[in-house]
Formats: sequence, structure tokens, C-alpha cells
Amino acid sequence: MQIMKYLYSFVGVLLIFTALFIPAYSFFKHQYSEKEQFHFDAKLENASLQFHAVKSAYNLLAQSVFDNIINKEHIVSLIKRANAADDTEKVHLRNELYTELLPLYENLKRQNVRQFHFHLKNSVSFLRFHRPEKYGDSLETIRYSIDKVNRTKREAFGFEEGRIFNGFRHVFPLFYEEKFAGTVEMSYSFNAIKMEEAKRYPAYHSFMLNKHIVFDKVWEEERDNYISSVLSPEYLHDKATINQKTENGFSLALIEHINEAIATESAERVKSQESFILDTELMGEHYIVIFIPINNVEKKQVAYYISYEKDPTLKIMKKTCRLEIIISAIASLILAVLLVLYVLSQKRTHKALELLATTDPLTNLANRNKLNILLEKAMQFSIRYKLPLSVIFFDIDDFKKINDSQGHDAGDTVLITVSKLISEQLRSSDIFARWGGEEFIILLPETPHKDAKMLAERYRKLIQQYKFLPDITVTCSFGVTQLRDDDDENSLLKRVDNALYSAKNHGKNIVVDVS
Repeated sequence: MQIMKYLYSFVGVLLIFTALFIPAYSFFKHQYSEKEQFHFDAKLENASLQFHAVKSAYNLLAQSVFDNIINKEHIVSLIKRANAADDTEKVHLRNELYTELLPLYENLKRQNVRQFHFHLKNSVSFLRFHRPEKYGDSLETIRYSIDKVNRTKREAFGFEEGRIFNGFRHVFPLFYEEKFAGTVEMSYSFNAIKMEEAKRYPAYHSFMLNKHIVFDKVWEEERDNYISSVLSPEYLHDKATINQKTENGFSLALIEHINEAIATESAERVKSQESFILDTELMGEHYIVIFIPINNVEKKQVAYYISYEKDPTLKIMKKTCRLEIIISAIASLILAVLLVLYVLSQKRTHKALELLATTDPLTNLANRNKLNILLEKAMQFSIRYKLPLSVIFFDIDDFKKINDSQGHDAGDTVLITVSKLISEQLRSSDIFARWGGEEFIILLPETPHKDAKMLAERYRKLIQQYKFLPDITVTCSFGVTQLRDDDDENSLLKRVDNALYSAKNHGKNIVVDVS
């Protein structure tokens, strides 16, 4: 019974704790999600602004080089002549152009410009400064940016994969005496952006390209420049962008661990072709990985710029959220325990008050109030199921003499002893109550009148033979009756009271029954 009581208390604590903690947990998680989203939105915007700021700087560099160095008559004339020259003359023109602009190319390389490329007006490669031995191949339909400039006669800027390298390209039309002569291209790799970003921001920068773009355009012998990306099976990394040394506190091993942690989610998220942020925790540090989509000259998303950052703000936010949840859990548990203790206390108080109101404090028997309630129920049960119900009413003979001669303590001892003697003889279904003073009532369910009379006689002898106190003999007078069909509580009690009164008048210490 005690185990069940503890079990009910535990279940009560658990239910109340759940009811209190779940809303608090949901509140703090929702609050954290909103803060995290706001933080991520700010990080995304800032990273995008940084990326485009560096791109804009290289756009200005390319435009400046074209306007001040390349777009000169003696340079453009070489391209103009090459369009109509035979192969031998083209070799001389190519060598002359290479010699003329090699110092510029060397300087551009120091500015992280990777490709410097002249094309004839029919989109045929004339001179690749980065691969001077490769020329004469047609780039028509291969390089959309060159096709666009040939078609519109206007410069084109944007990212594009080439036969050898990918890059952020600037393609300018060349005019000689106002006639279109060909195009020139300057492009810089992702490394150029990476190096500029690394100077200003404490992060690691990476880049991955859709593999289908690489397979469609890059010469087969040049595809070894790429490796598969852990972040998505649909993307490749340019080996030239992978830094083997520690960069802004990020080692290649750390980047690999971060990539492994976010690989499943990133593979799914890149399908959206939109910006997003992923986060992970490694060795107690929080890291965010920012993905910014890159569109090519054709306005198609073909690559992702990726930035890895250690994020102490996110670490604090998560730590604060955990602390708030732990505190709310502790508070919910304490409150749940207090509520259960309060309910148990109220139950104990209610039970104590009920016991006080229904129990005789001296004998611990049911009192008169309790008996009236139990008698009503017993009568209803007996009448409904046509079962006998008998009542024994007795009191202690000459009880006043005991109090007067021996004192009230002796009288109390007699009352307590009588109640114990009778209680030990009763069945669990019998009801024993102190009616008041030295009077007692016994309800005997399912007991016919003759059996009740026999029990009363046994109780009378038991009391008479018991040694209560030295020189004190205690006897009791008994009245017995049985419930009749037309009885109510008053008539039943009145009849058994009359039987007891008769026993008193006929010498006491006897049993009188009234059928």
C-alpha cells in the first residue's frame, strides 16, 4: 500500500512536471530559433556584401587595365591583322603580342588574375598567356561570355567555366577603326577573392562548382584539377582553392571534420540553389558555414562560395538557451514536487478533519455522526437485497459510580477496554460505534435477530468475566433488535433503545431482544 502511495506521488510529480516544462521548453526553443534566424540572416547578408565588394574591386581593376593598357591602337591592330593572317604570320603576331604584354600579365598574376586571353572575332583562341602553347581552338558555344560579346559587341562580366580554368571573367570587345576585331578576357580565380577576404575577415573560404559544368567544358586532361566535394555529390572543389596550411585558425583537418558533420544536410540544402547557413559544434566550439550561390554569365546557378567561421555569439546563444531550459526544468520539478506535497498535505488534513469529525477520540471508534451515515447505507443495502440487519445497543452499568469512586481516568480506562474487547470479536463487515458517554452500538449486516442475540450474550459474559481494575466489576446491559421492512432510522434506533431500557429496568447485566 505504501509502495502504491509513493508510485501515485511519483506519477503525479511527473505529470505536473510535464505540464509545466513542455510549454516552457517550447517557449525557450522558439525564442532561440528566432534569435538564431536573425543572427544567421545578418551573417548571410554580411558575407554576401563582403563577397560582392571584393568582386567589385576586381571588376574595377579589369576595367582600368583594359582602358589604360589593352585598348590601345597598336595592341588592337595585332588582333585585327591576325583575323586575316595565315598560320605563319599568326605566329609572329602572337609572339609580338605576348612580348608586348608579358610584363602586364606578370603584374596581373601578382594581383591574382589567373587568365589573360585574346580571341579572334570568330571566337577562336589566339593567345592564352596562362597557356601560350594552346591556341587555335574554337570557343564558340563553349564560352557563352565570348559568344555574348561577339553578338552584342559589349563587355560581359560574370563567372564561367573554361577549357582549363574557371573564373570570374571580364570579356571586352576590341575595335580597330570602329570595326569589331575580336575580344580579350581577364579573369581571376576564387583564390583571388579568398586571399582578399582572408586579409579582412577571420574565416576560412572555400568554393565548389557543379560537376556537370566541369565535365561539359573542361578538357579531359585538365579535370584532374578538381576533386569531389564531401558537401554534395553534385559538386567539385578546385584543387587550387584548397589551402593545405592553416588559414585564420582553420586547419584542413578541422575543415574536413566540419564538412563531415554537415555533409548530409548540405547535400540536401544545395539543391535549393539559394543562400543558407549550417552550424555544428566540435570540441566545445561552435562553427557556422555560410553558402552563397554563384550564378554564371548565363544567369544559371553553377557554384557556391563557402565561408567557415568560428561563432562565439552562437555559442553564447546556445549556452544561454540550455541554461534557460535547465533552470525551467528545475523550477518545473520543484513546483511539481511542491504541488504534489501540497495536495498530499491537503488530503492528509482533510482526512484528519474527517477522522476528527467521525471518530471518537477516546476509543477510536466511529462516533454518532459516522454511525448515522453508516446506518443509512447499511439499511439501504439490507432492504435492496432483502438481507437481515441486526442492531445491538449496550451501555456500561453504573458507570457513574466508577467515575465517582475511582476517578475519570479509571472510567476512561473502562471505556477503552470495553471497546477493545468487543472490537476483537467483530467481523470486518460489522460496524462498532460509541453512541455517547458509556453507550455503544453495533451494526451486524446479514445477521438475523437470533444470531445477534447470541452475540450480545457472548459479549455480555466477556465483559463480566474480564478483570478491569482491582475491586471493580464491570457489567453491561444489552438491547437487540432486527430491521423491519417498514423501519426508518429513527424507528429502528428507538426500538433497540427501548430494549436496552428494558434490560436496565430488569436488573441490568442482561440481554433483552425485541423482534
